[in-house]
Amino acid sequence: MAAISFSLNRGNDGFHISDFTVGTLAPNANDTEFRFNTTDQNAVTLTRKDLVQALKAYIRAIESDSLFFTPLGI
Repeated sequence: MAAISFSLNRGNDGFHISDFTVGTLAPNANDTEFRFNTTDQNAVTLTRKDLVQALKAYIRAIESDSLFFTPLGI
């Protein structure tokens, strides 16, 4: 299964494509990364809608502190 990642260093707002590192290899040294397989477990191609839905779910979880045992300093 092929994977694609978008990573971003802290302080970059992502308004410029040059803020991102796009790759297909192991995670890099950037501060944050969104990685996804190009197909799901049933070999079905993921869509943009699938990725946006996942990102929105991550945002909800981060904002509610539900993923962290010790709340972040945010």
